[in-house]
Amino acid sequence: MGGARPAGPLRAGSAAHPPAADTRLFPEAAPLLDAGWPSGAPWIAGPWPAPHGVPLDRLGPDDGTAVGAVVATDVCCVHDGADRLHFALEAEGQPVSIALWRNLKGFPDTGPYRSTGVEPMLGRVFDLADAGPGDAARVPASGEVRWRFTLTGACRCPDTPAP
Repeated sequence: MGGARPAGPLRAGSAAHPPAADTRLFPEAAPLLDAGWPSGAPWIAGPWPAPHGVPLDRLGPDDGTAVGAVVATDVCCVHDGADRLHFALEAEGQPVSIALWRNLKGFPDTGPYRSTGVEPMLGRVFDLADAGPGDAARVPASGEVRWRFTLTGACRCPDTPAP
């Protein structure tokens, strides 16, 4: 979805991970926080859709920000007007998440552009050095991890009116 311009909500949620799914923000979100970034923290967490007051469910107008987040969910829907994309990720025994990149002309410093990225991922951190217990996928003794990713246009979210 790089380069896409969804105007509608980005929704995360499922029966196993309710709409208030744990969402990790990373240091590029620091300028958007009222309280500032905690010293030495590789990430901070809060509930979807606005962890620590940073709204991630709607892209809105260009404001010069870029934010990366990891949402602890196995499903996600992207709404763009009447168009929908539904993502679902399954990996038995592995932590799964949906990574979100929301760039409203905040990156790069020279030639910033507008884009969004929605990426299924095994694990819950961008950098293994920042992983805590249960944050990283592990290859079992069999040497094999199986996963299934499904992408459809059949969104299972309730309709949300445009703002």
